[in-house]
Amino acid sequence: MANKTNEENWAARERLRVLEMLLWWRGWVGRSDLQERFGISAAQASSDFQKYLELNGKEISYQTSRKRYEATENFTCRLHEPSLDEAVRVLLAGEMDAEAPRFATEWISETVTILSMPKRHATPSIVRRVFVALLAGQRLRVFYHSVNSNNASWRYLKPSALAWDGRRWHVRAWCENNRAWRDFVLGRISKAEWPEPSGEVLPPDEDWLSWETVRLRINPELGVEAQASLKMDYGLDSEVMEVRVRRAMKGYLLAELYIDHESHRELPRHFVPD
Repeated sequence: MANKTNEENWAARERLRVLEMLLWWRGWVGRSDLQERFGISAAQASSDFQKYLELNGKEISYQTSRKRYEATENFTCRLHEPSLDEAVRVLLAGEMDAEAPRFATEWISETVTILSMPKRHATPSIVRRVFVALLAGQRLRVFYHSVNSNNASWRYLKPSALAWDGRRWHVRAWCENNRAWRDFVLGRISKAEWPEPSGEVLPPDEDWLSWETVRLRINPELGVEAQASLKMDYGLDSEVMEVRVRRAMKGYLLAELYIDHESHRELPRHFVPD
């Protein structure tokens, strides 16, 4: 009774999830996988398998000769949403917890490579000051380097939110110099003083508070097969894709998809505004 698996327990549910993940992506799983990964006894691993068979055992069979459970082609997941990223990390790249055994062998780890883009740098001590100001609702004086205006200057900011555009962190803040809500790239702040109280009542940040549904259409200038490929790639039922985004982040979305007017590509754009 001591080894009975309770799927409501977080640790037990995680073991069952890993069991399912291996069945889905690798096609088989054995007791040793759970024993080595989680440091549990053979009896506990057997209990976990029994519990999983109760939850989702219709498309699983035990192969006596191999001493493992194998999934059929019709196997479905009940405890998690399959993620290719996780499968690559665990089964190809072999990235598990530092102290945990790896499911991937040395030779198979050579089948995966990940492009590492140049890292956008932000000074931790400066980011800390911005973060403290954000949490406390305070203002701080920063020395900001602007690419668009080609200048660098001191200015007072009152941070209100953080935004990730897929490549770098921005702080959404009220700029006292411009008397407007603006985005500031954290990596372009070279100096920042310690935050101080701010008693100014600010107008609402309408662009941040407002959400828009951006409608994008597959570029009609692309060939029929190219358009069909994009529909498959994005899981679209039609030529139009809708993306819900904060108005303040809309420009970053369009830039990332090479739709905005400042983008320059030799290849045809995949999408155009609908």
